[in-house]
Amino acid sequence: MTNPHNPEELIAIVNDDDVVVGKGSRKHIHSSGKLHRETSVLIVNLKNEILVQERMDNGKLDYSASGHFPYDENYLDAAVREVREELGLKIDKSKFVKISKHRIDYSGKSINNRFITLWEVKGSFMIEDMRIDSSEVKSLKYYSIPELKKIIDKTPEKMSAGFIESLQIYFQKKRL
Repeated sequence: MTNPHNPEELIAIVNDDDVVVGKGSRKHIHSSGKLHRETSVLIVNLKNEILVQERMDNGKLDYSASGHFPYDENYLDAAVREVREELGLKIDKSKFVKISKHRIDYSGKSINNRFITLWEVKGSFMIEDMRIDSSEVKSLKYYSIPELKKIIDKTPEKMSAGFIESLQIYFQKKRL
């Protein structure tokens, strides 16, 4: 497995229509605010609870799995790979349902200006059967929709900004 946060990894630079117009290192793209791509996955169990990870790097609640991906990989292949790398789950591509592709701009210690394709995977996935990448994932927990909405409303600082925005899109699209 390659270093998931390799600052020299080459990722696609895209235009406002999500067409690849070049490539650059992750470090350069974030320092310059170049528009790029990420993929994000929500794993939903049979009780309609969403698997949420607590990130090792910042302690925030975040997608079930997500990440940047090499310039020559597509959103779906990246989603399948991220789930395998972060959670140790091998899930067939056919199980991934595209919820949305949306743009998120976030400025913190770096500029994260990106398109995110959000995927949903439904199934009976037990946390104890997962092999988490402890360099990325601190912990995992399934949350009900009301629990997630309460966190967004009362303590949004516990979640990554992009995750909040994507959850709101998910809730709207799924009429939750």
